[in-house]
Amino acid sequence: IQCGLGRSGKLWAHQAYPEDCSPDIVTMAKPLANGIPIGAIMVSDKVAKVMNVGDHGTTFGGNPLACRVGCTVFGQIKAPEFLSSVNAAGKALDQELKQVLAPYIGSVVVETRGTGLLRGIQFASDPSKLIDLARANGLLLVAAGKNTVRLVPPLNTSVSDLKKGAAIIAHCVKKLAPEWK
Repeated sequence: IQCGLGRSGKLWAHQAYPEDCSPDIVTMAKPLANGIPIGAIMVSDKVAKVMNVGDHGTTFGGNPLACRVGCTVFGQIKAPEFLSSVNAAGKALDQELKQVLAPYIGSVVVETRGTGLLRGIQFASDPSKLIDLARANGLLLVAAGKNTVRLVPPLNTSVSDLKKGAAIIAHCVKKLAPEWK
């Protein structure tokens, strides 16, 4: 769910792969209606042929308000210029992270990875203290697994805000690096 609806820089993350890598079922939820409760699926023709009315239910499907909001949000996200801006922001974030974390790659930072505005920073050890310190400095981060921090900024975030976030991360890594070594 997190990698769809423009997050990867493509409308659907699987679009970065050959056509034979297309999923049979795609689920989507919160981003579809910009946080308004909604849930939806898309299915391949193969799956659609075997589904019948009542085979699949949803908690948040069918609400007229949510559906209208979903149509509007989807119209914005699928626009080529919007996806282009997500790609540009993702590249800017990638470059900024690589630059500010360069002194720590191979020691406390294992790698940065991701696509579009779905990024991760893998650390050599548990990043819990970094997450707490970043929060104290005004940046909300979330752990992914035991040693990775996931970055999932808003799709409409500015490059200047991405740079501020990267600077906060770098400040926190610099402060914690001596105790991580």
